[in-house]
Amino acid sequence: MKSGVFAKGDTNPDLYYIQSTDFDSDKKWVTNLSPVLSKATTLSRHFLNKGDVLFAAKGREFFAVLYDGTYEPAVASSTFLVLQVQAKNVLPEYVVWFLNHTKTQLLLTTFARGTAISSISKSTLEQIEIPIPSLSKQNSILEFSNLQIQERKLQQQIMQLKQEYLNELTYKSIQ
Repeated sequence: MKSGVFAKGDTNPDLYYIQSTDFDSDKKWVTNLSPVLSKATTLSRHFLNKGDVLFAAKGREFFAVLYDGTYEPAVASSTFLVLQVQAKNVLPEYVVWFLNHTKTQLLLTTFARGTAISSISKSTLEQIEIPIPSLSKQNSILEFSNLQIQERKLQQQIMQLKQEYLNELTYKSIQ
């Protein structure tokens, strides 16, 4: 685990600087990010690798995302702690799922420090014990979680369509 870096924008940038604002409310990458920094020898040791877990340890909410290499080369801002999963029996996606799980989030908020900006320290995150089931069980958990997300989206679409239908129906009743 390592900390992200603090850096300021450069002219002629060719390096992405990943910040928490680069994710939407569903913790998905926003599109069309642009490089902000220039590759510098001091930053090369902080380059992100595909499969790194970015944990937003500062701000209004804590969350984990998987760095998938879409924006490359990149470094994480100081908002993030970068976890590199090196064990072959652990899926980085599973670590992301676990850190984003409601129970883990509740635990993390009890450890948060700071009044204006809450934060989770590196040492606190290192103390979080992640149970490691078999790879097949990790995959099953991830599949189930993805199905839950899809179901939630479908329910929202159904509610929206139902609302539109009822609005149209009531409006037609007064014509």
